[in-house]
Amino acid sequence: MNRLLTHIERMTSERERPLLEVALTEALLDRLEVSSVSVVKVMVTPEEVFVWPAVISDSTGSQLHDDGLSLPEEMISIEYHPLLDTCLKTGITQESGNDTVIPIVKADGTWFGFVEIAGRALNANETGLVTSLTTIFTNMLALLDYSEVDTLTGLLNRKTFDEYLMKILSSLSVGDDSRLEARHLPLRRKHRSTVQDHWLGVLDIDFFKRINDNFGHLIGDEVLLLVATMMKGSFRVYDKLFRFGGEEFVVLLKPTEDSNAQVAFERFRAEMEAREFPQVGRVTISIGFARIGPKDQPSRIIDNADEALYWAKEHGRNQVVNYEALLAAGLLEKKEQTSDVELF
Repeated sequence: MNRLLTHIERMTSERERPLLEVALTEALLDRLEVSSVSVVKVMVTPEEVFVWPAVISDSTGSQLHDDGLSLPEEMISIEYHPLLDTCLKTGITQESGNDTVIPIVKADGTWFGFVEIAGRALNANETGLVTSLTTIFTNMLALLDYSEVDTLTGLLNRKTFDEYLMKILSSLSVGDDSRLEARHLPLRRKHRSTVQDHWLGVLDIDFFKRINDNFGHLIGDEVLLLVATMMKGSFRVYDKLFRFGGEEFVVLLKPTEDSNAQVAFERFRAEMEAREFPQVGRVTISIGFARIGPKDQPSRIIDNADEALYWAKEHGRNQVVNYEALLAAGLLEKKEQTSDVELF
C-alpha cells in the first residue's frame, strides 16, 4: 500500500505531461509486475486515425517517444493495431493473449489514448487498479489543461506559449511527414529531402475595434470564439494554437517547408474571408509568420513575425506575409540580434 501511495503522490505532483505519463507507466509496471507498460496516444483526423507510443516502461527503464513538439517518429495508422482499433471503437478494455489495452478518455470526453500492458493477462482486481490510476492520470490532465488554456476561446494561453517556444529552441528537431505510415494518405509518405523548420505565425483580426464599437463586446467575444473554433478545424491537430490576448492569436507549426507553412496560413485566411459571421458579416484576418531558427532569441522570433504582420496591415490587410520572403525581396531589413539574452 505504501508503494502505491508513493506512486499516487508522484503522479499528483507532476506538472510536465511527459513526466506524468512516465509516472503512470512506472506505477503500473511496479504494481502489476508485467513485461512492459506503455502509454499510446491517438490522433483522429478526417481521413484516418493514428497511434504512437508516448512512453514505454519495462525492466530496462522508461523511454520517451514523444517530445510533444514534432510529429512522432512511430506514428502509424491504427488499422495496423487491431486491438487498439477495437478499443477505440467500443470504448472498453480489450484483451488478447497476454496483452491488455485499456482506454484513456479525458474528463471532457475526448480520447487521449490507451494504456497497453504486455506480459500476462490481468485479473479483475488488476484491471480495476489500472482503471483507478488512469482516472487519477486524466484528472491531472484536466488540471494541466485548465492552467494552460485561455478561458474564452479554449486555445492555449500566453504562458503556455512561452514554455512551448523555449522547448522548441532547446530541442529543435526536423520533422518529416514520411513517418506517417498511413493507408489512406499515400502522398504524405513521400520522402522530403529539403530541410524543414518550425514556424511561428501571428494572426490579427482586421478592424476588430470596429466590431466591438459597432456591435458591443459580447458580439466581439463571439467573433473571437468562432475564430478559435475555425483555427482548431483548419490547422493540424499537432500544431499548437494560442490566444495572446485581444484579437491576436499565435500558431506554432510543426516542422515543414516554408511553402507548406504559407499554404496552411493562407488556407485559414481564405476560410475567414469566406465565412459570414452572425450580425457582423465579413471578417478578415492578417497573418505574419517567421521561421524558428535554433540560434534565434525568443523575442526576435516574435518580432520577426510581428514585422511581417505589420507589413501586411500596412499594405491592405487580409493577407499572409512571410518574414523571410520580405527580407529576400528587400522589403524589410534584417535586424541584428543583441548579444545579451532576451527574455519575454
